[in-house]
Order: sequence, then C-alpha cells, then structure tokens
Amino acid sequence: MAGAPGLPSDLEDFLGDVIMCFETHGGRSAAVVWPQGEASVVRALVAAHGQGEWDQEGVTRTVARRLGDLIGRRTCARYRTIHAGRTEKNTLIESDIISLILRGTVEVHLSPVGPGWPVTVGQLRYRLLVGEVLYVPRGFDCALSTQHAVALLVELTVEN
Repeated sequence: MAGAPGLPSDLEDFLGDVIMCFETHGGRSAAVVWPQGEASVVRALVAAHGQGEWDQEGVTRTVARRLGDLIGRRTCARYRTIHAGRTEKNTLIESDIISLILRGTVEVHLSPVGPGWPVTVGQLRYRLLVGEVLYVPRGFDCALSTQHAVALLVELTVEN
C-alpha cells in the first residue's frame, strides 16, 4: 500500500481485526479488540503525534482514510489526551468511534442512551491498555479517566 513515511507494514492486518470487530458489533454494543500488529501501529501513531498540522498523506490521516475505504464510510481521526486524575464525563457518542490507546491506561464507563437497546446491553466498564482498541457505537454516554499518568489515544470517528 502506498502511503506516508512511517506507515507500518502490518497496517492491513491491524485494520482487518478492527473491521471484524466493527462488523460484528456495529450498532449493537461496545467491544474491545487487541488487533494483530498493534505494536507497530501504536509506534507509528505516537511518532506522528505532536508533529503539528499533518499533511494530506500523514500517518494518522492515512490510517483513518484507509479504514474508511475498507468499511465504505468517511472516517476522520483526532488525538485525545486525558490528564492524570481527571475524568472527562458524559459525552454523548453521536457517531461510531474506534479508539486506540497509545499511552497510559484509560478507564471507560459507557451507558446506552434512549430506548431500543437490547436488554443485555447495560452499563459497561473497560480498563484499556496500550494497543487495545475500543469500538463504541453511537448512542452511548461515555466517561473517560486515568488515575496515575497522562493517557494518549487516537479516536477514529466513523461518520453515519
């Protein structure tokens, strides 16, 4: 695959596992996956972080664009930093989100909002480590926190 310098060679394997999770759980519930090739993808995205405005072929945009091409939906990326001891509470997820933990440990609390969710989908709690990917469908309320160190993640938002 032609792409940005620093793009991991196993990106396709990584995205294949993420897509399998997306297709299996899409719109039904949140899910965690530890994709193949996560170490090199994490390294590439950490290296790309903090380089200012990325050009159109930057690693982060290329990862988002490639995921979007494979699932047939526009996908964009953004980095999020969660500071130690802080909680980002009650954000309504309005589009499907795929989050990859790049640094630290992130506590995630999810609650489905509104009617129509299966009875088996209730409040969910995850503790995510570096390399783990969390899929959250739209319609969940989300709180993120970290206790001991700054956490960094990249969110891939899949447009409706």
